Amino acid sequence: MSDAFQIGPFLLKMSMLAVIVSLSLGFVAISALLKNNREMKSAVIELLSNALVLAFLVWKFSYVLFYFSKAVENPSSILYFSGGENGAMLAVVAVVVYLTKTVRKKAIPVHFVALGMGTGFLAATGVYQLLTIVLEQSSMWYHVQQVAICAFFLWWLHRAKEGHIHLATWLAPVMWFAISQVYVYFFVPNREAVFAGLSGDQLMYYAFALLLLFLSRRVKPIGGTTDEEAS
Repeated sequence: MSDAFQIGPFLLKMSMLAVIVSLSLGFVAISALLKNNREMKSAVIELLSNALVLAFLVWKFSYVLFYFSKAVENPSSILYFSGGENGAMLAVVAVVVYLTKTVRKKAIPVHFVALGMGTGFLAATGVYQLLTIVLEQSSMWYHVQQVAICAFFLWWLHRAKEGHIHLATWLAPVMWFAISQVYVYFFVPNREAVFAGLSGDQLMYYAFALLLLFLSRRVKPIGGTTDEEAS
């Protein structure tokens, strides 16, 4: 998505427009999920909207932190550049801290927040991958599979949403999503293998899936015992 168009003094890339559309539809999906609980819908959408704005601001203005000399030399560069991957990681930390404190302070049930985040993420990602197919028309098989994966897990989440109240019920779907990403990344163009034929992204998802598998064998089931207690 290299095409861009001018809006006043700003240059808006098609990729950014795709992100905006995808995020908007992600919030539409959250609203549809929680339509029968207006109070909780309002609380979750406000929470995630604030988290999204916070993430963007931290990512954008972390450019000053990581590229201080360039920002001082040319202040207008702050409008056009961001903190990159380091800024994204800082944004994740900021969002985690914000969500943890706000959820506790406002006593929002965690499973509603998790359902909202999961639904919004899958819907937004699926739409973004679909828009990428339309706008780029390249790497079709990779993006088509990502759309299918997001649609499947959205269906799974909606089908089992009443049961996603406890931590243990989230481990399996998140683990299988991570495994699906290990598979689909084989279709990424110019993928560079780092270890055992897997790229850096695949190794990250693989390690995450193993961690979730480890946790799933130790989290106490509802009304039951752990594997170690049973033995």
